Amino acid sequence: MNTQRLIISVATLALALILFAGPGQCGGLRKPSYDILIKGGLVYDGGTGKPVVEDIGIKGDRITAVGKKLAGTAVRTIDATGMVVTPGFIDCHNHTDLPILMAMVATGDTNDRSMLTTFWREDRNYASQGVTTMVTGLCGGGMPGTRQWLGLLNAEGFGANVYHLVPYGILRYKLFGDDQKTELSAAQLDTLKAWVAREMEQGALGVSVGLEYAPDCFTTTGELVEIAKVVRENGGIFDAHIRDQTGIAGKNGRPGELNAIEEAIEIGKRSGVPVHISHIQLNLPSSGVTAEQMAGLIEQARAGGLDITADQHPYDAGYAILSYRLPAEFKTGQGINPRYKTPEGKARMQQATREIYTYLGPERISLTSGPEQYRNRTVAEIAEAEGKDPVQAYVDLCCLEPAPFALFKEINDTVNRALMGRPWVFTASDGFALFEPGQSPHPRFFGCFPRKLKTCALDQNLLTLQAAIRSMTSLPARKFNLAGRGEIKPGYYADIAVINLDSLRENATYAERSLFSDGVAYLVVNGVVSIDQGAFTGQRSGRACVMERAKH
Repeated sequence: MNTQRLIISVATLALALILFAGPGQCGGLRKPSYDILIKGGLVYDGGTGKPVVEDIGIKGDRITAVGKKLAGTAVRTIDATGMVVTPGFIDCHNHTDLPILMAMVATGDTNDRSMLTTFWREDRNYASQGVTTMVTGLCGGGMPGTRQWLGLLNAEGFGANVYHLVPYGILRYKLFGDDQKTELSAAQLDTLKAWVAREMEQGALGVSVGLEYAPDCFTTTGELVEIAKVVRENGGIFDAHIRDQTGIAGKNGRPGELNAIEEAIEIGKRSGVPVHISHIQLNLPSSGVTAEQMAGLIEQARAGGLDITADQHPYDAGYAILSYRLPAEFKTGQGINPRYKTPEGKARMQQATREIYTYLGPERISLTSGPEQYRNRTVAEIAEAEGKDPVQAYVDLCCLEPAPFALFKEINDTVNRALMGRPWVFTASDGFALFEPGQSPHPRFFGCFPRKLKTCALDQNLLTLQAAIRSMTSLPARKFNLAGRGEIKPGYYADIAVINLDSLRENATYAERSLFSDGVAYLVVNGVVSIDQGAFTGQRSGRACVMERAKH
């Protein structure tokens, strides 16, 4: 009899637990409220609000709750006490698609994936900086097919979210090859406009141009205005590596840098398109150009209603194809037009090189690619080793097929620093995801974002930490229309970096360019942990993203 009463009592209790179980419970066992709960970190939400110690609840790929001491349980809890929590960083100027395109061109196989490594797939040189999202297709170069590029990323699995711009120079090259036109026929322009519209319909954010590089350097302002109109009609942006970043006087006698900024502004005003200037900087010769002059042009345009912004990396050396400083007539996307690889053509290039050397000597140009014996050596050192005049050495190197890439110690750091704190200047690396770490051609590939936060903001006070974070989160997200990214808010994607400011530092230098930065303790991409206590987890949860735009 006692046994029977016991059985009845247990059954009654079990039934009561089921009947009175609250939401999220089954048989009295509460389901976890969150997949991930980040607790006790100082949260910088990406905006202008004061940082607050809060918890962040994540369910699936979204942030579902932000608040003090969130109630509920989680499958995984991350203790962020004593650390800062920020939105994952957005690299709005990234060339990850370009080396893949170059490899495909070299092999002649557009389906070749043999170059893709685990290091690349996990996006390690950017994940280690806290980057969760990048925009590719910059400076007019990169994958011409938006659908093909995004499809490759989805098929391979990549560590970061990727959005894409139409690289206008590649379209122009596919149309004209090395025989580039300056004045286009109506039919040629219509072909390019239709091409841009088609790529945007496939999900591109807008168009990019690299007006210092071939073939974009052959465009006219009028051509670019017509292309920008197509971009505006599709709700996109016009991203420009401007035509001149130096103080060299143009035909009107004004410094090229100022003329180039004014051209970008003119394109925006005439087309109605939002404009973004890539890596705004002043290169040698400075010729007395000031940050105030450069910023004044942009801020006057902004005050007049033009949506114009810029981005910048915090270094005093650039990285580009070796031939980019030569006049436009000599250049192609791969180096030098074959018609100038003659004694007469080389003589003309040597004369142009002598002019370049009056402000940018061969000791300030270091090769990062090309034949092994030339790498990590300056043009001056190569010339001495080969018994050549430095002018001849530079021209001969430019004529290699393809021309090598190089570091140019040419950026005016005073101007860079003065522009950095402007609220319309974003942070961008101008680099790409590496196949192997030892391939890094510039320290910004490993250290751009930590350098901006630690060296520029915390150590040198060039801007506040909050402004630095905003420059790499909400500002680029809003400008590039990356909906649901760049801020820590309920409903937004769970792209989050947890950073230990005490250990945050860039370690890569010009001499040792492949050293990982320190300080990113945890990184979450679309709700999946890709860095856990400073170590890569091997999880790749980035997405190839397209944007839906309303027609204007």
